[in-house]
Formats: sequence, C-alpha cells, structure tokens
Amino acid sequence: MANPDRPQGLVPADRPRQVTEYVAGAAIYPGDAVRMQDDGKVDPAAASEALLGIALSYAAADGDKVLVCDDPDQRYVVQADGADIDAQTDIGLNYDILATAGDSTYKVSRMEMDSSTGATTATLPLRLLSVGRRIDNEFGAQAECVVKINAAQLGSNSAGL
Repeated sequence: MANPDRPQGLVPADRPRQVTEYVAGAAIYPGDAVRMQDDGKVDPAAASEALLGIALSYAAADGDKVLVCDDPDQRYVVQADGADIDAQTDIGLNYDILATAGDSTYKVSRMEMDSSTGATTATLPLRLLSVGRRIDNEFGAQAECVVKINAAQLGSNSAGL
C-alpha cells in the first residue's frame, strides 16, 4: 500500500512539552520549523539551519504573535518528501528540512523532511527516531516519520540564538 502524500509540516507526536509566545518576523504557518533571528523575531527556517522549534499557530505577518513548541526534546511527526526512508538503517540518521511555502488557503505548513539528506552530520536539523506506526504508513515514499530537533537553538550545546 502506498503512503498518502499529505505534507502538513511538523506536528507534535504527543502533548507539547513547552510552548512559548514569540513575535513573528514573517508569515508563519502551524507546522513550520522556525528559527529566531538576530532581531529577536522568529521566521520560517531555511534548509540546514538550527531550529528554535515548531510553530503551533498562524501568524499572518511581521509583528504578529506566534506560539512555538520550543522544547529541544519534543518529538514530532513529519512526512518524508521522497522514497529514501526505505530501511531500518535510516533510523538514527540526521536529515534536513524541505522548507516550502505554507498553504495560504488552509493555513497549514507544507514543510517536509528532506529524505535524500540522511547522514551523521551533526548540524542537520532533524534526527529520525522511527517511522510512524499506523496501518496506512510504512517505509518508502512519503513515509510519516517521528523525529526530534537535532540542531536546536535552545539545545545544551548550542552557540546561542
């Protein structure tokens, strides 16, 4: 059975452990990976950046408030963008995000895990913990994955914001 292709950003795998209100520097969609910028505002993260956390609410523009799940140990569910998550040996590797624009109609993130970037590189933002256990999910194209933030701006070994 093929996995459904429904990117929705990153969603907490269980109850959010810590939620903080920040000021957005741009439009942010629920499920977007975000990063704190030098001006103290949060923006959607680009590929290969350390992450502050994952947006839980919508911010239409610069200056709006946005809720962010920012606990570095929180687990999330995210869809892989391709078919590269195809074996148990992919578990434990680090991956980049595929930073895409959110869906402005439904106000939801379209970010995914870039499944072709699996490596032991410590600076990649996500660590794959498992493939989600659901009857309609399996290794392969668009696998739904359980991850945690690997390169966190609030992590114990971070160089700061």
